[in-house]
Amino acid sequence: AVVSTQSTGALIGRTGCQTLRHSIKFASPCTIQSAKLSGSVVTHWKAERYVSVLSAAALIGAVAYPCLAVDHALAIVMPLHTHWGLEQVFTDYIHIDILNKIIPILLKILTGATIVVLMYFNQHDIGIVQACKDVWNIKRVKEEEL
Repeated sequence: AVVSTQSTGALIGRTGCQTLRHSIKFASPCTIQSAKLSGSVVTHWKAERYVSVLSAAALIGAVAYPCLAVDHALAIVMPLHTHWGLEQVFTDYIHIDILNKIIPILLKILTGATIVVLMYFNQHDIGIVQACKDVWNIKRVKEEEL
């Protein structure tokens, strides 16, 4: 696996310490762990971890105590968690310059729109948790009607 580092512009992988042309550097996992990270990268990484923990807590809260606050928490943390995951997939696997400029903008618009729509759905309709319960009960309701 090859990982890009923004600070040096080099690529770091798992296949021994070896320098190739165009500043591509391969290093051992211990070198990767000891690399210095900038403050914004660390802050982003911590934010991702906090959102992951909040996602788990919101899902547990949805089962234990469904309410509007839990629905709003889900409406924020789940799209944000998905946004960061998709952003990383696109960063790692899409290497076309024009797409690397367009996709992040579209992803931010889609994530923002998703949060707004889910908040509206929570406020003016049945909410995320009740909607999931209703979807799970569709088959049971159809069987009762027959």
